[in-house]
Amino acid sequence: MAKPFFDVFPQLNIAPQLKELLNLVQVEKVTSSRDRSSLRIYLESPRLIHKSNIYALEKGIKDQLFPDKQVTVKIQERYRLSGQYTPEKLLMVYKDSLLLELKQYSIIEYTIFRKGEISFPEPDLMEMTIEDSMVSKEKAGELKRILEKIFLERCGLPVEVRYHYIPATESKVRRQLEERLEEECRQMARERRKDEAPFEESKPAARPAAAESRPQRAEAPESPALKEGRGKFDGEKKYLPRRSDNPDVLFGRDFEDEIIEIEKIDGEIGEVTLRGKIIAKDSRELRSGKTIIIFDITDFTDSITVKMFAREEMLEDLNAAVTMGAFIKIKGVTTIDKFDGELTLGSVTGIKKCEDFTSKRMDNSLEKRVELHCHTKMSDMDGVSEVKDIIKRAKKWGMPAIAVTDHGCVQSFPDANHALDKGDTFKVLYGVEGYLVDDTKQLVENSKGQSFKDSYVVFDIETTGFSPLKNKIIEIGAVRVEAGQETGRFHTMLDPHRELETRITELTGITGDMLENAPDLVDILPGFLDFCGELPLLGHRIIFDYSFLKRAAVNQGLTFEKNGIDTLTMCRRFMPAEESKRLGAACAFYGLTQESAHRALGDALDAHRLYQKLVEKHAGQAPEAFAAEPLIYKVKREQPASKKQKEDLRYLLKYHKIDLPVQIDYLSRNEISRITDKIISKYGRISMKQT
Repeated sequence: MAKPFFDVFPQLNIAPQLKELLNLVQVEKVTSSRDRSSLRIYLESPRLIHKSNIYALEKGIKDQLFPDKQVTVKIQERYRLSGQYTPEKLLMVYKDSLLLELKQYSIIEYTIFRKGEISFPEPDLMEMTIEDSMVSKEKAGELKRILEKIFLERCGLPVEVRYHYIPATESKVRRQLEERLEEECRQMARERRKDEAPFEESKPAARPAAAESRPQRAEAPESPALKEGRGKFDGEKKYLPRRSDNPDVLFGRDFEDEIIEIEKIDGEIGEVTLRGKIIAKDSRELRSGKTIIIFDITDFTDSITVKMFAREEMLEDLNAAVTMGAFIKIKGVTTIDKFDGELTLGSVTGIKKCEDFTSKRMDNSLEKRVELHCHTKMSDMDGVSEVKDIIKRAKKWGMPAIAVTDHGCVQSFPDANHALDKGDTFKVLYGVEGYLVDDTKQLVENSKGQSFKDSYVVFDIETTGFSPLKNKIIEIGAVRVEAGQETGRFHTMLDPHRELETRITELTGITGDMLENAPDLVDILPGFLDFCGELPLLGHRIIFDYSFLKRAAVNQGLTFEKNGIDTLTMCRRFMPAEESKRLGAACAFYGLTQESAHRALGDALDAHRLYQKLVEKHAGQAPEAFAAEPLIYKVKREQPASKKQKEDLRYLLKYHKIDLPVQIDYLSRNEISRITDKIISKYGRISMKQT
């Protein structure tokens, strides 16, 4: 089961920029070699991560978690990209990472890719124009394999790489590369001759006399049909997979080889026969017409990935053989990919049925136990089994009853009840692990005898949008209420340092001219926090307004931890379900006339009067609904943008002739990164030929 990255590596100290990227990353699994010398971490991310960051992360994990051990850390990343990505767009934003990765792997493939002219005549066809040389032709196949592997397996975008060769120009570097390649070929030839020499020497001498005396075998007359059809080809030759007469064979040929455990596979040991349960499956259609099927099997000692290329005529049989959860025997060749070092099973010759070989636990005790402490999947990050499966197993073992005691929830109770048949004597004991507080501890300290019901600060904000991460505050309005009486007001417009969208002006009536000479939030926020003092905050959907102010306070290094009262929550409790709970609708329901809708101070006054009406009508019957509760909104401090970031963005805007409706000097590091990535994905990078 995948887990968030920082749940798996909570103590890892990472640079802020990389840390934000990893907040969205899931760790699919972590594996290690038998001798603990190699650690592999499999990540899944919805956003591309530059390969330099991946390498930095590998180094950070090695240096911080294994400082005194000889451990190699390798990260295998997989991206779950949005539908806007095509192979061409992916190459546009990911090419630098590909170059860095190829440089680490082989300088020859790196040079070919760097110098190649790339185009996409079709969406899933990458055509690369390279020079016609011995080096290029020798290494082009490996480069093609690597690129197609990255696009398909890492990024989920199948692409076919084709080459177009042009006459090569003479250069010293090319000559050196060709000489290097020739030497590699000569060395391989020498090693091959060395290996074959003993066998050639041991061959018995030919016996020509015996050969001459051997009678000549009469040749069979040639069939007229064969003679007539020689040299002719009617239609396309189709490959049909060889079928076995054994009904247990699901695909390919029959085999009866000894089974090896997956954990005992140590590198490329040749042809092996495995058994296991299929735990994952994926398939992608390639442009060549073939389909690549990738699936994982486990024999519960370890797991391995199987890769098979299937023609159209093989696909039906193969899909029938490879189904999720099935137990199979499979024969193939173990290979280690030289690019990513991943051990896989390929060149599969046969797949057979296999019985479930997992051992079944039984309770053989004469006196059966009753488990009084059992967690289901409803216990977050604790239980792993469905309650119906637990009850089924307990009944199979002869237990008379079982207790379900999840952490702080009772969500498994309905499923537990439905797991019992009518007249079933098995008993389910329903319980819960509750959370207790020390009720002898004084919850309110330094009390001045004030009531939260009549002392608070009601406030409202207007913004440029709905996201506190991307949008800015343009107006704050607040009213201070003490002992039920208004004791002060706070109101200001704020400069968001960006152009207002038309929809915001239409909604609020606030125009760009009204904000032209408005102050900065940085200058206003300390005064607003002083205005709030120690009083709780009140608002309609208060967490929205609080999130913007909390983010601004954290960015300025200010503390803003408050209790709050939400009139929206109260309306959902006390108003009929069919009634709208928007501030204007709630005021109308309780007979209140609205001030100026969608203006900060007017909405704050409306929320104040709505709250007073709610207290009047419902506080006597449900006083607990009016208690102030902590406002929870976790946020990290944003880093200011660097000078280089600003310069690069300005140059990019100038190059593409883009007018940005935002003042660059007021953007954070993450905001500039998002804007830059968006521009590059839409318009492309700056071409070096045109700079």
